[in-house]
Amino acid sequence: MKAKELLAINQLKYSRQREALINLLQKEDYPMTIDQIVEKLKQNKHPMNLSTVYRIVDSLYDHHIVEKTYSSINNATLIQLHTPHHQHYLICQMCHKMVPIENCPMHSIIDSIEESKNFKVISHSLEIIGICEDCQRKAQV
Repeated sequence: MKAKELLAINQLKYSRQREALINLLQKEDYPMTIDQIVEKLKQNKHPMNLSTVYRIVDSLYDHHIVEKTYSSINNATLIQLHTPHHQHYLICQMCHKMVPIENCPMHSIIDSIEESKNFKVISHSLEIIGICEDCQRKAQV
């Protein structure tokens, strides 16, 4: 869906900055930090102040257009477009490469927790940190 349509459906006012940020996130396969977003926007000839990016991201988050996830390896919040299904990643400790996990391994665990503890889980996050194949190979050299 185009950025203008996404903004209109969510009753948000159109701006070139919002459009540029949404277009950027649509092109990216992985979540990005705010600093990465600012840098990519600058590279794409859409420079924005850090405060402007924060304001836009917060507004898009409030309207469920983007998702925020905290990453301990990056010590930062990662931003990505909202998707119908949530995504988890394997994260390389050395190069910070992110590899998506196809299916959420938490569903059966959450079902068990909800039943045994009478606890309604409303959200979860999973971060699996290791060393990617490329970094393992480089370390052996």
